[in-house]
This record gives sequence, C-alpha cells and structure tokens, in this order.
Amino acid sequence: MKNIKYISNISIIVLTCFVGLFSSCKQDEPEMEMPYLFRPINFNAELNKTIATISWAKVDSAISYTFQLSEDSLFNTILVDTVTNQLSYIKELAGETMFFARVRANASDTTKNSKFNAKLSFKTPKENLFQGFGTSNNTGKLYSAYMTDVKTLTIKWLPGANVTHFIATPADLSSRDSIPISASEALAGTKNIVVAANSSWTIKIYNNKIVRGIATGIVEGDVILHPGDNLQTALSNATSGQIILLDGNASFTMGTGSMTINTNIKLRGLSIIQRPVVSLSSGASSSAVMFTLGTSPISSIKMENIDFTGYPDNNFSNSKIQYMFNNGTASNVSNLSFTNCILRNFANTTFRLKNGVSQKIDTLSINGCIINDIGLSATYSIVNSNTNDLFNNVIFSNSTIYNFRNSLISRTGFTMNSISIINCIVNQGMQDPTLARYLIDLNNTVFPITSGVTIKNCIFGSSGAALGANGIRYISGTTVSILGSFYTSDYVDDPIPAGINSTSLKPNMSSYAGASTSLWNDPVAGNFTLKASTFPGKSVAGDLRWY
Repeated sequence: MKNIKYISNISIIVLTCFVGLFSSCKQDEPEMEMPYLFRPINFNAELNKTIATISWAKVDSAISYTFQLSEDSLFNTILVDTVTNQLSYIKELAGETMFFARVRANASDTTKNSKFNAKLSFKTPKENLFQGFGTSNNTGKLYSAYMTDVKTLTIKWLPGANVTHFIATPADLSSRDSIPISASEALAGTKNIVVAANSSWTIKIYNNKIVRGIATGIVEGDVILHPGDNLQTALSNATSGQIILLDGNASFTMGTGSMTINTNIKLRGLSIIQRPVVSLSSGASSSAVMFTLGTSPISSIKMENIDFTGYPDNNFSNSKIQYMFNNGTASNVSNLSFTNCILRNFANTTFRLKNGVSQKIDTLSINGCIINDIGLSATYSIVNSNTNDLFNNVIFSNSTIYNFRNSLISRTGFTMNSISIINCIVNQGMQDPTLARYLIDLNNTVFPITSGVTIKNCIFGSSGAALGANGIRYISGTTVSILGSFYTSDYVDDPIPAGINSTSLKPNMSSYAGASTSLWNDPVAGNFTLKASTFPGKSVAGDLRWY
C-alpha cells in the first residue's frame, strides 16, 4: 500500500510540472497568424431595373475593400476600380449588358490583402427611358421624338430620370451631335431640339457614359402652315414630292369647290395627337367633293395625322358634303395612303371611282385610321369602284371603322388583285334600311380577286338593319382567308341563297357571347375601350390602340 501511495504522489508531481511547463511555454510563444486575410464571401448582385447593388460579407481585420467592375470577364478593361470601407457598391449601369465584378479585403499591412474572390457575373435588363410618350395612334410605331416645327423634334422620356445629354445621328451618319439636357429638362422629361437636316434621326439618351434609351424621329418638309395660312394655295402651288406640314392646333379650309391633286405630294399634320382639321369652307354645296385627281400619272399621295371632315368649316350646323374623293377622269395613282387620320361625316362616301374611264389606283392603304359616319344619306360603300375603274389593292389595317350604311368595299366588273383587312374593328355597318347589304360586295361577275381576300385579327360588332346583312359576295376562284377574328352576338352576315356565291364570316371566327355594347364601353359614341376585360382577343384582335 505504501508503494502505491508513493507512486501516486510522484505522478501528481510530474503531471503538475508538465501542466506548468506547458502553460509557461504557451505564454512564451507568439500567436499563429494567417499570411492573408480571408476573401469576402456572400458576394452577390441585386438589380432594380439597371441600378445594381453589389454586396459582400464583412471580413475580420479588414480595413477596406477593393471593388472592381468590368464588361470583360478577364478584367482587361475596368469600368470601376475603387476602395471602400462599405460592404456594398451601388451603381446605375447600361441596360441589357453583361457585367463582371470582384472584390478583395484589404489589411493594414498591404502584403496581407486577400486575393480577389471568384468573379460575379450578372446581366442588366433591357432599358429604354423612351416609352412612346404622347402617342395614341396605332400605326406600328410609338414615337418619343416627333416634329413640332420645321427641323424641330420634341423628345420625351421618363420624367425625373438621371440623364445628361443626347447623341443625335441622321440616317446617313453624316454627323453626331451632342445635345446637353439641363436639370430642369431632366426633371420634366421633355426637350425641343433643332436638327440640321431632313432625315430619320436616331436619338440616344445618356447618363454621362451610360446609354439609357434609343428613339427615332422623322424630320421632313420645308413648308409649314400655321393657323390662318391658305391650304388651298399651298396645294395648288405644290411641286412634285413636296411635303406640306400643318400645325396640329389649327383648322384649314380649301374653298367651296374640289381640290384637284396633280402631283406627288404628302400632307402631314405635325402632331400625331392633335390632328389638324381639314374641310371645305362654309358655302360649299352638299354635292361638293373635297378631292379629285389630275390626269398625269402620280406615284404617291400620302396623308398623315390629319382629321378630314365633311362638315364645311368643321361646323356641325352646316350640311355635310357628299364626297371626300370622287374621281371621274382617266387618272393613274400608284399609291394613295392615309396614316393615323380621321375620315368622318361624308354623306355619300370617302372613296369613289366613277364613269368607267379606265382610271386606276394601284394601292389604297388605310393604316391606323378612324372612319366614322359615312354614306348614311346614300347607298355608297366606304370604297367604291366602277366598271373599268379600279382599286387594284385595298388595305385596311390597325383601324376602327363604324357607323356606315352600305358595304366596306364594293367593286363592279373589274379584276382586283387583293383585299386585306388586318387588326381592325368594324361596327354599325350595313345599316341600309331598304336592303340587306354585304360586308364586302365583289359582285357576281366573271372577275375573281386574283390574290384573294384576307381578314386577320379583326373584331366585327353590330351590323344590319331590319332586313339584316350579308357576308362576302364573290365569284368562284376568289380565295377568302379568315384568321384570328371575333364577332359579337349582334353581328349579322347571313349568306344569301339562290345562286349567288355569298359566304358568312362567322364559321371561321370566334364568337363573343355578348353584344357590341357589352364588349366595348360606348361603341356608338366611338369609345371602343374594352368593357369586357376578360375578352380572349384582348391585345391581339381589333384595333390595338384601344387596349
């Protein structure tokens, strides 16, 4: 027993000495240190549109961080190279661009800075501060830069955005103008600029070196008419190819007789919203005609951004004139077009070729227009051709046509090439109380429509009077294609039997269970905004300006 006790005492002494020795050694040795700081972790990017917030976690003993940003994954070219004591970096960047970022932790002894962490990559979303401000037309383009005077563009963008200047470039790239944006202009989101030449201009908007949007604007014409100027004289004196501009806040009259167009010309309202009004003058007879055509060949007559009315002086107390175009001479026009126009209040019709004198308009194009109150005093259609008088191609697109008595198109005894009706609203048509009219009357003759009839993405509302209405009348050999279109419950176009080749559009369209007044808010008054928000053709069928 003594021996055991002795050995135990010795063990205790040895263990005590060992522990003491270890403690003494630990106090004498310096603490172990890492050769570098740790790299920052939790490195990520959050995007709010094109504003990037890049953040990382704190690193112990770091006194700052070096942050780098590049569009180059190898960082050969660096956009941002900065030292910060924050744990994030915020920057507004160019849209639709791939970026690469990296960060390192800095020590008080620079030899112990961390290595850069693995690079972070992210792509900013597409950005365009130009958003088609102030445009309610449906012509295929949303303009953010539009003419307000000769060689002058008004440019609009998102108000309050961080922007510093424009770069304006014409189509031929002959110049590159830098135009500053003041703080007040940036806040308002609008600026007028004067450009050097007529051209299609590309406008880029910048925040210092960052592109924040691209828009285009067309500058054309050297003649502008303001309130009180004489449109009749300007048209009479027009030279071939001339573009006459009309102030958007004005009404213009053309005397009491018809105006004959003899040359290539474009008549354009400056504003795509505040269309100038064009009419005949008070004193014009009810049988008056607004336009006729000369006998010389004409390649192009273009009308854009204009409100044409059959009421002289735009005065509803005057009697409506009968015709907009009513031509009976041997004329030849390659292209007659109306873009973003209003055609209204003509007692007989908007377009008529008469007398069988072999006149020809190769293409009649109606794009982005509103046509209303046509032919209610007569039996004319909106487009009328006669034997040996020809509209070769008729195109209605992106338009709203309502409140007319007869057909949309009537043709008699002549070969046509094509009819196209695309993304249109047609309402209150074929309202003749004396006869059931056709939507399209191509007559029962030996002449087919060579390239056929195409109806696509349209909506047909109320039609017919007490005697109803019919679909399309055509001769065998005419192809009729109907795609993506709808009709309301008050649309009528029943086919006529007894040997006439007539067809209803309905079997090839989708039905809407309600009437036109259930689909649209107030179609009789010309308000075609949707009342039925769940309509399956929304934003696809009809005139898209109303969505």
